[in-house]
Amino acid sequence: SFTKQNDRYLFIAFINDITERKKAAAELSKKSDDLEIANKELEQFAYVASHDLQEPLRTISNFVGLLEKKYKDNIDDSANEYIRFIVKATAKMRNLINDLLDLARIGRDVVFKDVDCNEVMKEILSELEASIVESQAKIRFTPLPVIKGNQLEIKLLFQNLISNSLKFKKEKVNIDIQVTAEEKESEFLFAIKDNGIGIETQYKEKIFIIFQRLHTSEEYPGTGIGLATCKKIVVRHGGDIWVDSKVGLGSTFYFTIHKTGKQLEL
Repeated sequence: SFTKQNDRYLFIAFINDITERKKAAAELSKKSDDLEIANKELEQFAYVASHDLQEPLRTISNFVGLLEKKYKDNIDDSANEYIRFIVKATAKMRNLINDLLDLARIGRDVVFKDVDCNEVMKEILSELEASIVESQAKIRFTPLPVIKGNQLEIKLLFQNLISNSLKFKKEKVNIDIQVTAEEKESEFLFAIKDNGIGIETQYKEKIFIIFQRLHTSEEYPGTGIGLATCKKIVVRHGGDIWVDSKVGLGSTFYFTIHKTGKQLEL
């Protein structure tokens, strides 16, 4: 700025050296880019590894099945028990591989289309019919919206959440699951409510982290990947997911989906 003193003009300037700030911003941007590349490479590795593991696992499973069928009556109880252990372990590994593949596939198909959530629910109820009948569960859903999204991912999202409600049930209590949706200004808010065992407050964030389990596989079977997959799907669709729960009273999982089909790169 200029100022006049004793018939002379003085020039006053303030200099702020932002060299370090620009350098720090450039380093942060590079680290962000490196992290994005690493994440994509990790996802690609998980996809390829999971896919390539299926064939040898299928071979093991088939040959163990043949051994059990052909030699079951010719070996002792210990050998039969060993075979059962292998069959159980291969089934667990197959479920883990399938869940990893589901997680790795999210974001590989970038096409968003109209998805009728009512039709998605009908498909899921048809596919889960045996489990629903066996557990004497009641599943109801109110009219649901047509959203912009990836059909397979949205179906997997609903399916994982409903399967969890069927799995984590209280003893001697019939399962009651309600699926609802509410239209907001820029998004749809979905809720899947059950009357299951519930979740303690300190675990409400932890359950969305991959491989985080609150129970042993003997108590409740699973891989610890399902809710992490749900979160990844919701984030990809520009939304958020959380749970409201009380131990012994059940859980309500909420998630939002952006109306305009907003999608984020993962």
